[in-house]
Amino acid sequence: MHCNPLRFSKVVSNRVSGLTSGVIGILGAVLIALPADAANLQFWRFDQQQNRLTFTTDTQVRPTAQLIFNPTRLVIDLPDTQVTSSTTRQRLQAGLQEIRVGQLDGQTARIVIELAPGYTLDPQQVQVQGETNRRWFVQLPDLTTANSSRASQAARPGRSTSNQSVRSDTQSANNQVTTDSANQQQPTQVESIVATADGFFIRVSGQKPEVNLSRSRPRRRDPQRKITLELPDSAIAPGLTSASLPDNRYSIESWDVSQEGSTVLVTMTLGEDSPDWRTIVTEISTGLQGIVVLPDGVAIRDVPDSGATSVSVPTEPVTSRPSRESNPRPERVLPPRASEPATSGQLPRVNQERIVVAIDPGHGGRDPGAVGIGGLQEKQVIFPISQQVAAILRQQGVEVVMTRNRDIELDLDPRVQIAERADADLFVSIHANAISLSRPDVNGLETYYYSNAGARFARTVHDIVLRTMGMSDRRVRQARFYVIRRTSMPAILIEVGFVTGAEDIHNLRDPEWRSEMANAIARGILTHIQREF
Repeated sequence: MHCNPLRFSKVVSNRVSGLTSGVIGILGAVLIALPADAANLQFWRFDQQQNRLTFTTDTQVRPTAQLIFNPTRLVIDLPDTQVTSSTTRQRLQAGLQEIRVGQLDGQTARIVIELAPGYTLDPQQVQVQGETNRRWFVQLPDLTTANSSRASQAARPGRSTSNQSVRSDTQSANNQVTTDSANQQQPTQVESIVATADGFFIRVSGQKPEVNLSRSRPRRRDPQRKITLELPDSAIAPGLTSASLPDNRYSIESWDVSQEGSTVLVTMTLGEDSPDWRTIVTEISTGLQGIVVLPDGVAIRDVPDSGATSVSVPTEPVTSRPSRESNPRPERVLPPRASEPATSGQLPRVNQERIVVAIDPGHGGRDPGAVGIGGLQEKQVIFPISQQVAAILRQQGVEVVMTRNRDIELDLDPRVQIAERADADLFVSIHANAISLSRPDVNGLETYYYSNAGARFARTVHDIVLRTMGMSDRRVRQARFYVIRRTSMPAILIEVGFVTGAEDIHNLRDPEWRSEMANAIARGILTHIQREF
């Protein structure tokens, strides 16, 4: 599974990802897309209650979006994509006139959301997110009328707003902006720096900027890599503050924007996993110009957020979720913490009380997941592993619910609801990773979590699988993948290897290795149950 550019859950390469994810305010971010393989727009729907568009493609895409006026409409373009969905138009209400899908040209599919006359929206509040590199949603904000009344808020009183922001609650204390009032009157004004689905966008006004890029290598006194952009004849606009700078995005640990005479210096401190970066000066539309900062030699989906590459697992007790009234359970008496289990031999058994684990084999049916070397499909790898994990857990006294028991396509929310209805204690989503076929050197194990409770679970499973299988360690990471973010129980998503990796591909094809992986995952789950329940 994979998250990617205006992105957020996983891309056919790296779920990153990052998830984190890529949310953009449309007019405040760059609308440039990088090349992608040809894709088919397979499915789309608009949920009027949630004010949300969801669409899926068969391979990774990099959407771009813009707000166009007369009439007011939100336009989402999918480069290198063909429309194969049978539905091409949907009539809407409550301030939205209709949504239509068509082929802009031979290479670009276009989705248009047209607003009803007299209505508008704040483009800065539009969110375009990727749950995976093939599954996207566009979240519209509340519509406003000419007198700025919250039209759609009244029309959708039950709408959830829990996913409307992915910014951290705290800004990086390392970001700095140093201005000089004596040099404010310059031809170019640096207005803002924002993270986008493709990297970063430095928005400027006035004269087209000149950019001089320099790189500093680690030294004994300063072991960090840095990239500095020099913008001559420029000044820092008053609205640019340290709090407005990107916070720990794409392995950039800090930003330092300073005024030195008539030159603005923008310094990026690169984290351990950061690639090199390059710049493009561009004018997106009238009144919207700036500098696009893109990773050099690597796809943005493969660049983790800073701070997410190595996770410090909380040590404080995890607050248990409330019991559901429909199926209350007796209070559990926690046994003494078990000693560290061996990675081979007898598997841990659980207490006789009812423990429910939800196992979620990713993708399925028409959705093959990532496709790797020799055409190996992710779903072909992870379904047998998931089945064996379930069988082992059942043998050890655990009650297991599978989100799917056969090769069918299943939406993300039904996976969550299956676990919730079963009142599961733990949720485990099993996937295989992928990156560009030009990067067979990338191999290894990754495990993702969202909540603090999930962090403890992820670390236990990850460590045991790592020791058992002898794989490269790509670490435990926090991410906003839908299935681990929306479940109420401790939840993890484990990537058992790269279908595009030269080392991993041989293992992933091997039924015996897959059985060993299933055993290791089950051991990790059972160990966590022993410790926490």
